[in-house]
Amino acid sequence: MYVKQLFWIIISYFAGYLVSEGLKLPVPANVLGLLFLLLLLVLKWIKLSDVEGVADFIISHLALIFVPSAVGIMEYFGLFRENFIKIMVPWFVACIVGYAVTGWVTQAAIRVQERRGGDDK
Repeated sequence: MYVKQLFWIIISYFAGYLVSEGLKLPVPANVLGLLFLLLLLVLKWIKLSDVEGVADFIISHLALIFVPSAVGIMEYFGLFRENFIKIMVPWFVACIVGYAVTGWVTQAAIRVQERRGGDDK
């Protein structure tokens, strides 16, 4: 069961990689892969239950992905301290924009879901 779920996630990532590298797009392969997975789910070519178990496992261990970047920040702390404002202002603006866009997209998705008549699980 989990092998099939992992298969769909890996296939989505691989499709994103092929498109990103093949078309020389400035979009990371993992982002395209997630978009392909979303497309598969929206078009109902796969069900949420086809990826839910492995996706929950990956999300529950997501913090491990950020360990290397935290170590990198500690290694270059002096450089980070010297350029604090140059780093933090764009980061803060990007966070605010990201939160706003996420909120708008979520509200739009909820409205579409309500028009369709509820949950399709």
